[in-house]
Amino acid sequence: MLNQKIKDNWKWILIPIILIAELLIDDYVMPHVYKFVFHLFAFNPVEHFYTYLNIYKIVSILVICLLNYWIIKQKIFFKPSETKVGWLVFLVICFTIVLTCFTHKNFWIALDVGTIAALPEELMFRGIILAFVLKLMTRKSTDQWRIITSLVISALIFGGFHYINLTSQSFAFTSLQVVNAAALGMLLGAVYIKSGTIIVPMALHFIYDFLVTLIKGMSATNYTNVQTNQWWGLSMYVLIYSIVAVSIINYKPSDNKILPKLKNL
Repeated sequence: MLNQKIKDNWKWILIPIILIAELLIDDYVMPHVYKFVFHLFAFNPVEHFYTYLNIYKIVSILVICLLNYWIIKQKIFFKPSETKVGWLVFLVICFTIVLTCFTHKNFWIALDVGTIAALPEELMFRGIILAFVLKLMTRKSTDQWRIITSLVISALIFGGFHYINLTSQSFAFTSLQVVNAAALGMLLGAVYIKSGTIIVPMALHFIYDFLVTLIKGMSATNYTNVQTNQWWGLSMYVLIYSIVAVSIINYKPSDNKILPKLKNL
């Protein structure tokens, strides 16, 4: 594995390698494969867009897992360190929200979008990248500033990766999405650090996209102009998300469950 062959000081290079590899395979290699296979089965991805989207995301999950195995070999933690009532209550609340929205006209598409967004993105950006950055940053010291820096780095990577949406959106709208994703990445990363299980940020990410899609529906493209008040509103979200995220990991730092797991690898 590439991770085992590279010296510690050079392991940072593995992050851009896995990101670029994932992007190249998903958006440049696999489309040719899809085109060939779809032609064989007379499948029109334009007419069956959501089916195609699900195929794309399932393949993306497989690609992420394989690249992680070949390049970084970062263990992804699903099993909670211990049963915490707070996290269980949160998961029950998420499940309850989904059930109460069953009759909404956008329910099924929201359920689908929430699932196919949360699974690959949490595996990639919290399960692999955040954990790997944390491991690199805290191998000599577990000072809180190192943990917060790791959180910021992974959140910025998560946000910046959304610039791939420029193929179907304006630069201004995509930039708005990038900043929002980075702020959300802070919150998702914080709950992964605190809970020690990828299930919690997956659930949070799912319920976020589920509710947004439930309310707004899903648009394949967005070239609308971004208003100044949207940037001001987003600035407030960024501030709130960041404060909440830092508060989560600074509250009883000894309860940050991900750190002991990373040290035991």
